[in-house]
Amino acid sequence: MSTALRINEDILHELMLYMGPVQYATAALVARRWTPPAQKALYRSITFRVYGESELESPGPQLVETLKRHSHLRALVRQISIHASTSQELDWMDMFPEESLRNFTYICWPRNAFSPALLQKDAIRTVPHLTAHGPMDAAGLQACFELPLMETLELDLSDWDLRIASSRPPMRMVLPTLDVTVDASRARNLEHLYVHIQCICQPIVIAILAALAHQLRSLHIHVSPGAKLDSRGSWAKEFIGHVRRGANLTRVVFSGFPESHAAFSARNIAQQTHPYSQAALSARWQQWERTQQVQPFLNVIAQQSALEHLGCIDGLYTEELFRTLPHTMRALDFYVDEETFGCEGALLDLLGRVEKDGLFLRRVTFFAAEERRTLFGAIEAACKENGVDFVFFPVVTPLNNPPTRPPIAWD
Repeated sequence: MSTALRINEDILHELMLYMGPVQYATAALVARRWTPPAQKALYRSITFRVYGESELESPGPQLVETLKRHSHLRALVRQISIHASTSQELDWMDMFPEESLRNFTYICWPRNAFSPALLQKDAIRTVPHLTAHGPMDAAGLQACFELPLMETLELDLSDWDLRIASSRPPMRMVLPTLDVTVDASRARNLEHLYVHIQCICQPIVIAILAALAHQLRSLHIHVSPGAKLDSRGSWAKEFIGHVRRGANLTRVVFSGFPESHAAFSARNIAQQTHPYSQAALSARWQQWERTQQVQPFLNVIAQQSALEHLGCIDGLYTEELFRTLPHTMRALDFYVDEETFGCEGALLDLLGRVEKDGLFLRRVTFFAAEERRTLFGAIEAACKENGVDFVFFPVVTPLNNPPTRPPIAWD
């Protein structure tokens, strides 16, 4: 007489890792023993889409009703993502208890759809990880910095167009245009910050760092595709000063694909009825570079004593970075949109000195289009020879729509 195979709960949880939402729902109906692990996987991460009049056509309302009727399912939810085009209060969020959610994502379009009041709800105020796309005014930004247990904050400020200046004391920043003060000291646990901006020298970055640099462990600044690299005036000096205050700051990353020489040439040629000569394009490029006023401030940032991980956009560093790289640096990232990697020789020399100079460098990562992988063959070979991991992260072309970074943190 055969005995039915019994799968223990640990194995069931492992099986669920290979399924999707549809399979989770089906698995929950297989047997009573399958129901708890299937429900846990199904409700761990949920997404609501709120699009005004079309809301009734989405599965969101049905999901809300299910959670209302079956209270035990609410405790399973760890991540909620809301995509909204309306600023309604979403009162159903009140059914989740404090400290139950680990990750909350709030994506809004247009900008006036962002509801600061939503972030004040008990379950959201206690999330460790907040991702906010759409806080385009002072009230929205202020709300993002008032979550007392938040450890990781991802902000999309790519449409931010207000002039922001720092004020004293240094733990506060002021939006003078709207006469609103954001007290960043309320987010005392915040350690990991990601900001998506249009231009590197936006004052909003300096204002935020003035308040938070002393407590950050990682800082990731992502520049919009095709943006110009512009660090004019005192921006670079102020940025360096704030990074130096970050005694715990071990990771600083600049990511993205701003306009390169090749893209500049292609754009100028496409806009003309007849192609520019190479000399004319070169002259226009030199003029464009002068107007950008780029400073290779990453050379200095690399000297930060606590820094272990540095991400670099071409144009913000020179070969000096490799000649003076400190022993503490463990990982280097490079975002390359040119047909050649201008600092190849300097990097190869650095890799050859890893063992002799006792460097801690353990990983080199390149973000570039797939067809340019062969450009890094010599670097990959040198990494292998010197005990350094080489990682190539293929970027989807055209580069104006790339997965330009891996997630900075996940719970």
